[in-house]
Amino acid sequence: MSEAAEPIIERFRKLPSTEKIRLVQQLWDEIADEAAHAPLTAAQKQLLDERIGEHEANPDDAEPWEQARDEILRKL
Repeated sequence: MSEAAEPIIERFRKLPSTEKIRLVQQLWDEIADEAAHAPLTAAQKQLLDERIGEHEANPDDAEPWEQARDEILRKL
């Protein structure tokens, strides 16, 4: 942990639990938003390109989402 974070952590520890939860949720939402806008890595792009290529070569191998969801829910 960086030295800059220490005062923040100390103040966080003094908050009531409900306020800690609200703060963590807000921080997580900000992190998720940043991650959603991050560019793909070369490895991610390559994997997506491979999967798209596989689907285009064999479109009948795909299963509709509704069918896959229903099968998963039956197994639960």
